[in-house]
Amino acid sequence: MRRRFPFALKLGLSFGVLILLSVALIYFLTVRGITSQFSAFRSQRDQEIARQYIQPLARYRERFDTWVGVDQILCTQWTIVLNDRPYVRRTSPIGDFCIADETGTVVATTLEDRLGLPLTPKEYAAGIPIEADDKRCGTLYLCGHKAELDPTEAQFLGSAKRSALVGGGIASGLALILSTLLISQVLSPLRRLSGATERIARGDLTERVRLRARDEFGQLGESFDRMVDNLSRSEDVRRTMTADIAHELRTPVTIIQGDLEAILDGIYQPTTETIAPLYEETLHLGRLIDDLRDLALAEAGELRLTREPTDFGALVNQVMETVRLSVERGPRIEVDVDLSLPKVALDSKRIRQVLANLVSNALRYTPADGEIRVVLSQKDGNAEIRVTDTGPGISHEDLPHLFQRFYRGDAARSRTVGGSGLGLAIAKQWVEAHGGRIWAENRPEGGALFAFLLPIA
Repeated sequence: MRRRFPFALKLGLSFGVLILLSVALIYFLTVRGITSQFSAFRSQRDQEIARQYIQPLARYRERFDTWVGVDQILCTQWTIVLNDRPYVRRTSPIGDFCIADETGTVVATTLEDRLGLPLTPKEYAAGIPIEADDKRCGTLYLCGHKAELDPTEAQFLGSAKRSALVGGGIASGLALILSTLLISQVLSPLRRLSGATERIARGDLTERVRLRARDEFGQLGESFDRMVDNLSRSEDVRRTMTADIAHELRTPVTIIQGDLEAILDGIYQPTTETIAPLYEETLHLGRLIDDLRDLALAEAGELRLTREPTDFGALVNQVMETVRLSVERGPRIEVDVDLSLPKVALDSKRIRQVLANLVSNALRYTPADGEIRVVLSQKDGNAEIRVTDTGPGISHEDLPHLFQRFYRGDAARSRTVGGSGLGLAIAKQWVEAHGGRIWAENRPEGGALFAFLLPIA
């Protein structure tokens, strides 16, 4: 089993390593910058001090007409004895130097190996000219400031480095504190989401996180709560649908079972009159199963449509003619078709069923002396069908649920026993599979209106 590392530990280690590297880099760059600037300051200071010796060196050359012994002006010589052996040391306030004559040859220096050697062109150009009688008679070249630091200089550099180190330590401490607070802010909503996810995985759909943050975590919390709400509604719909399916199947099965038992017990004779109702119930079962299959395919996005350019007006007239022939005594049916409507790419079988469902629904709720009107028109690049009736209309409680599966409206709107409750749900899926929209509303003058749009293009 692989060992698990908490996310807080990973995040903390990442922040810690990043902070330490950042502080170390800042300290290194700071110390390097201070040292470089201090070195440049020392070089500039030595140059200024050296320029103070130019006039004494020029006067020495004018007075003695030679450079012999000139190093006494810049050097302090002292002797120490170690093991009975004398050692001569020479120091200069400007560090190591070379004095060259007018030919560029070194005639005095603190570096014994440079004596008698010429200055390089670069050294000659960087040197300080020594002039006597308005002529350049020599050159003072600084070979570099002295390696040893004065106590004051050493104290200054040490203080600067300690300050940089202390500043880096304070910065790292503050960064660690802030990173700890940040990690806590990040992990708190994650822990709540993780706990809620675990409880939801165990089936508790009442859990909500309700994060109040105004950032991505807040948006994640809102999305999570919406997801749980949808899951809860889906679970409720699933339970309701299962109960409805069981109820819808139980009724015809119970009728078939009871009649068959009566025939087997000799109560009914197996005649056409007793078997025909059983056959009707099996047809009802078949239609219900087909409706459930089509609805499942449509909701899964697997409903196959055979779309062809179709004369929508002719299709509407054919459906309504069939309806007129099947209704002996019923409400008056009026059809108004826009003959200029172009052909629409649709599955004629599915759209016939949608229109027939809406019209049969209107017939069910419209009195015999009422009127049903079907209008096909063109609207904003869409073909629109409106089916209106003069029935009792739709209650406000029923309107939001009309296109839900197994939903039946208020009995006050029905004159007969309702169907399976799947017709409008299937009609909605088929219309939307065509890229259209279906809706229902009440007419101001009374009655209901069912309509759907299909894109012409």
